[in-house]
Amino acid sequence: MDIASFVYKRYLSSGQTTKRAWSFARKVLIKLFNDPACSLPIHDVQLKMPLSHLLPAYLRQFPNYDRLPQRISRYVHQKHGRLNCVDVGANIGDTLAAFYTNETDAFLAIEPNPKFQAFLTENWGWNQNVKIVSEICSDYSEEGTFAIHEKSGTASIRQSQEGATMRRRPLDAILSDHPFSGTVDVLKVDTDGHDFEVINGATELISKQHPMVLLECDSFGNTDYVDQCLQTLRLFEESGYRQFLLYDNFGQLMGKHQLSDLSSFRNLLFYQLTSSFFYFDILLIQDEDFAAFYQSEIDYFVAKMSDESLRPTASSAASLLHHG
Repeated sequence: MDIASFVYKRYLSSGQTTKRAWSFARKVLIKLFNDPACSLPIHDVQLKMPLSHLLPAYLRQFPNYDRLPQRISRYVHQKHGRLNCVDVGANIGDTLAAFYTNETDAFLAIEPNPKFQAFLTENWGWNQNVKIVSEICSDYSEEGTFAIHEKSGTASIRQSQEGATMRRRPLDAILSDHPFSGTVDVLKVDTDGHDFEVINGATELISKQHPMVLLECDSFGNTDYVDQCLQTLRLFEESGYRQFLLYDNFGQLMGKHQLSDLSSFRNLLFYQLTSSFFYFDILLIQDEDFAAFYQSEIDYFVAKMSDESLRPTASSAASLLHHG
């Protein structure tokens, strides 16, 4: 076992008394050896990643964090026996690990950050059903110069006079070059502040194929955040969606919302912007699948409650929400 993987594993498994020491050792390795690669199991798949990547720590600390893709995959496989997925902001391929079930699954993994794309290719390049694309997803096409700001396993890309030359295109245009055999079942978007732009560039996919869409809802300092968020949800309503599920940044289900009435969601946006709350994950689902998936989510979270005596109460509350 290489030293970087050994140190990260010890950091994850150590108790409070030794965690500081292993945290210090990890930070030293990151600084002295320019963030070396390590290998750790993510969603039961061994993946290589930078030692600075925080995902393994989050998965260990928060039991529901980043587990939703596994449940989406399970639902789609039960219905179709396979999965066609577009992953925008594929990072090192961790979400692919959550979605992947068998060799019939097909993915378009889009990751413009060269560092993450190198890990993505190493982790999934062997799979002929995974197409890896390095372009930036946006709502228009251009070639420009972009700077990459990376931190703890995430990266934001901003147009800048200094940086690397990259091309950005709408997802609809990228999909025309990399078509699937069959319809797209799931579109996952996680681009650190550009999710709404990605959705605006995927209107053909959304309106014609109606995939389940999982996107991150965070301001990232954007002063137009609320307007863009609400406009994006209206786009889904115009494309035939009626409801969505909302999750907090730790992966906990917060309930369902109607796209025709966003008043309660607006209150949550105010709460997000004026508190220490981080972000929402939004899952858009077509009507034919919404009730069944929502019920499976209710069952999942009730079963995970630590206080068994409250499970009947939670089930009753969920039933009222479910049929409301």
